[in-house]
Amino acid sequence: MMKNLVVFKSAVEESFQQEMLEKFSEHHISATFISPLIFSFKNLQSWGRILKESNTKFTGIIFTSPRAVEASAEAIEGESVHPSWQEACNYCVGPSTSILLASKINLHCHGEESGNAEALSAFILQDLHKKGIANGTFLFPCGNLKLGILERKLQEGGFAVNPIEIYETICNPTLGEEIENNFPENAEFLLFYSPSCVKFTLPLLREKCNAVEKFKFLAIGPSTKKAIEEEGLEVFKACEKPTFESVLEVLS
Repeated sequence: MMKNLVVFKSAVEESFQQEMLEKFSEHHISATFISPLIFSFKNLQSWGRILKESNTKFTGIIFTSPRAVEASAEAIEGESVHPSWQEACNYCVGPSTSILLASKINLHCHGEESGNAEALSAFILQDLHKKGIANGTFLFPCGNLKLGILERKLQEGGFAVNPIEIYETICNPTLGEEIENNFPENAEFLLFYSPSCVKFTLPLLREKCNAVEKFKFLAIGPSTKKAIEEEGLEVFKACEKPTFESVLEVLS
């Protein structure tokens, strides 16, 4: 029996979305993608200068979203990051972020199997302990809606984190139209990829649907789960990682 899923996620490349649709279909899941978020880059000149200059004082860089990688690629304008950054202790969340880092700025990171900032923080502290590194400072390229989890956890472990805001997340101005035109009448499962997706989408869903409680809410990670619950809604299941396999597991 076909399951009907609506995915609320920031826009992805059409080829990647088509691949995801085909994967879902192979597992008897009819998926609809709706994009609640758009992004604009900022502070790229200063960030690009940091990436292209020799690193003499930072332990490494932490990337927690594909958007931070895309902004970084634009910041270096086709040039390479300085070789000293290749030798730093760099970390990231999620395989998609890791793949983009390798392909767009030729930077290899650790921790990609961690599914969220909290899990990555634990991995970083454990990894640095193994390497005999007890203190230091990380650069954290991020957006305007960061939650502060990473900074807090690493600071508790003895490391400083310098956030650098290189993109802004805002509501997709056509989100209402997308919901009106694309939201399927037979929707059963609603999957949210971030707290921002929840924040921007739920008011519009409540306008369109009399009882949003009838849907089975799925969340990527604990922060998104918390955002749904703060809206007074029950989370059916939460995915440990932002991967297709993890989503498939909660839908099984």
